[in-house]
Amino acid sequence: MKLRNLKFAKFSLFMVLVVGLSASAFASCGDSLATLAVSAMMNSNPLRSITPAVQPNKAEGGNGNIVGLWHVQFIVNNQTIQEAYQVWNAGGTEIHNPNVDPRSGNVCLGVWKHAGKGAYKLAHRVWNYDANGNFGGTIHLSETVNVDSGSTHNGSFALDFYDPAGNFQFEVAGTVTAERITVD
Repeated sequence: MKLRNLKFAKFSLFMVLVVGLSASAFASCGDSLATLAVSAMMNSNPLRSITPAVQPNKAEGGNGNIVGLWHVQFIVNNQTIQEAYQVWNAGGTEIHNPNVDPRSGNVCLGVWKHAGKGAYKLAHRVWNYDANGNFGGTIHLSETVNVDSGSTHNGSFALDFYDPAGNFQFEVAGTVTAERITVD
């Protein structure tokens, strides 16, 4: 009986989050991250936790450099839920331009650091507002990726949602893959 009640409570929470996120609008980059989260929830089992897993390097040694322009895909349960262009700058900053309506804000900013041979970690912090301009908390996007010999990278991502008091609400996680864009 307790297990059944727990499953029902988790399912109810999932439905509230899906309805709440799909009914509200987010300012700036938060809009694209909320859309990404709703897409992920719609395509996953709400009673199962999604745990990110860093993919191994495809190239032995994985000594590629992250600096440059990348075409990125975020994947949950084998389905692409968002694509974007990302610029990883030499100074440790990053610009994320998701494929969403630019009127709601489609440029996100982040920071990154080198985490070992061919590995990099990225962090975004996004202010989250509803359609009436009320502060709804923050969204934290994190990525851990491995660059191969230089033309692709892959790894994991997580979206963590926090209320205005800073309390964790939920997480959506999956894999991220990217191809470097070069001048022909």
